[in-house]
Amino acid sequence: MSTTDTRFAALEGAEFMVLTTYRRSGDPMPTTVWFAEAGGRLYVTTQGQAGKAKRIRANPAVLVAPSDRVGNVSGPAASGQARILDQGEAECAEAALRAKYGEQYTALTGRMAEGAVRIFIEVTP
Repeated sequence: MSTTDTRFAALEGAEFMVLTTYRRSGDPMPTTVWFAEAGGRLYVTTQGQAGKAKRIRANPAVLVAPSDRVGNVSGPAASGQARILDQGEAECAEAALRAKYGEQYTALTGRMAEGAVRIFIEVTP
C-alpha cells in the first residue's frame, strides 16, 4: 500500500478497516471491511443494497480506521468522502482488491448472494 503522506497513512499494512457511515439521523454505523488502496484512494466492494451503500448514497461523509477482522480499531481514524462507482469505473477498484487479497477475494465475491449486484465504493480524503 502506498498511502504515505496522505490522511490514510494509518491504514498502511492493515488487512481490515472500519468504515463508518452515517444514518440520516446522524448516528454513526461502523462496519469492518476489506479494502485496497490505489492512487491515494481506498476501494471497498459490497452488495448494492447493503446498508453502508444506502447510507453513502444519502451522505458521502465517512470515517476510516485500521482494525482487526472483528472491528477493534488499531489506529487513528481519518475522514473521507465516499461514492459508489459507476460500472465503467470499477476496473481500478477490482484490480486493487484482487491484487491485495488474491484468492481470498475471489472466494469472498463468489459467496455474495446469487443475483445480488456487487458495487464498488471509492473513498477519497
